Amino acid sequence: MTSLLRNAGVGLILLGVVLVIIWVVEPLRAIWPWLMTLSPVVRVGVVVSALGLAIIMASLITERIRDREADKELLDDF
Repeated sequence: MTSLLRNAGVGLILLGVVLVIIWVVEPLRAIWPWLMTLSPVVRVGVVVSALGLAIIMASLITERIRDREADKELLDDF
């Protein structure tokens, strides 16, 4: 499950990078109006997915911080 969530996160990050590249590179900017013609539901869905990714990543980071001490003890035992 964790692998699936991380793969989804990477996919969303790559989608964001592609959108930024489309906006920054002048010849590709012609694609931008087409993206804006997408249904508002699709655009809202992408934003909600990005927020979900941020929440998942924050939860993973806090879990790793909490388990840091246990990981250190395992390393010391080895």
